Amino acid sequence: MMDGLLKKFGIFSEISRTFRGLNKRERRLLIGALLLTLIVVLDLAVVSPMYRSSVRLRKEVKNDRVSLVEMQDLYEKHKKYEVVLRGSESVPKNFSIMTYLQGVANAVGVSYDSIQPRTSSDNATSYIDVRLKNINLYQLTRLLYRIELGGEYQLKVKRLNVRTSYNNQSLLDVGLQVVIPGASNE
Repeated sequence: MMDGLLKKFGIFSEISRTFRGLNKRERRLLIGALLLTLIVVLDLAVVSPMYRSSVRLRKEVKNDRVSLVEMQDLYEKHKKYEVVLRGSESVPKNFSIMTYLQGVANAVGVSYDSIQPRTSSDNATSYIDVRLKNINLYQLTRLLYRIELGGEYQLKVKRLNVRTSYNNQSLLDVGLQVVIPGASNE
């Protein structure tokens, strides 16, 4: 249809006749101007919108990555709070802290030097004083994790006393106080 209109008005023949009437230098200038115009039009119509879209998408990906990191941090906080809430539940009546702590120690690969049940002066809180000798830092971190977060019951380490062993400077002597949440001596 467009071709028919151009032929009807004789535009092709007029352009062709005008082009043939130009000298060699003018033809080159005209072809260069047409190519430059074509490049500018392609840049404005295709390249620039694609580049702007690419920049926008990169910004969105960057923002989404930041959001993802924030969501992962929030998820980790949620899991910690969930553990704290779960740990604040009372332990069952038949719960034996001594057996439970011995199981934790066996799982970590340490043995207690001494373990003594205690109660607070007002008999409101039960806790255990634990002493360990000659353990390494890795075992200590695993033990603390298992007591506070990794076990069936989440107990709380109220006090922690760590010093290097007298016999071996690469090992630790540890004293800790484990509080039994929800348990009382009534």
